[in-house]
Amino acid sequence: PDCYVTTSASVSPMFREFERFTTALINAYIGPKVANYVAQLEGGLADAGVGGDLHVMASNGGACTTAMVNNKPVLTVLSGPAAGILGATWTGDLSQHQNLITFDVGGTSADIGIITKGEHEMANARETEIAGYPLMVPQIDIHTIGAGGGSIAYKDAGGAFKVGPRSAGAVPGPACYMRGGEEPTVTDANVVLGRLVPDNFLGGEMSLNADASTQAVSKLAKELGLSIE
Repeated sequence: PDCYVTTSASVSPMFREFERFTTALINAYIGPKVANYVAQLEGGLADAGVGGDLHVMASNGGACTTAMVNNKPVLTVLSGPAAGILGATWTGDLSQHQNLITFDVGGTSADIGIITKGEHEMANARETEIAGYPLMVPQIDIHTIGAGGGSIAYKDAGGAFKVGPRSAGAVPGPACYMRGGEEPTVTDANVVLGRLVPDNFLGGEMSLNADASTQAVSKLAKELGLSIE
């Protein structure tokens, strides 16, 4: 009775069997976690005495009720970057800038959006994808790169250098966080390259351990027969 059930006909009632299947697959994969998160958020708001109904941003820039999110969480896959594009459009209007590029970097990906003449484009539902898997849902045109600050770099079984999709997350996080992470991440690489100032991370609220980054990156470099210089 507690099993999360989803059907491709309800999630993506369109032809193209493979694209419909992958959309339903992603919906089923994220469904239980999203439903649990929304339930906790809704309960927490109620306990705090916050009135009104909870709505969640959708990937197309609209809003979903909690029932919609529970049934079709796939509608929210790119909701964060979509909200960023709407916010950037509003900020651009205030500052009289109509042509903008948004850049949203997280722990596992970097999302890029384009605003032209104060307007964003909607993606063609038959051409959108996440991590190489077709995703047939309405969404703002956002280009996603599968590497973020926490993405882990490694040498694969074939000896090739790869980055992601595994991520160190916030905990343990990159090696430089000194929270137990030992694998090299994109953040560690940026510390080694001098692109991040260890003593001024997050505006000085957090310090990074450059030696830990160097140690983690050096270990991978040795595996690849390279140096970090």
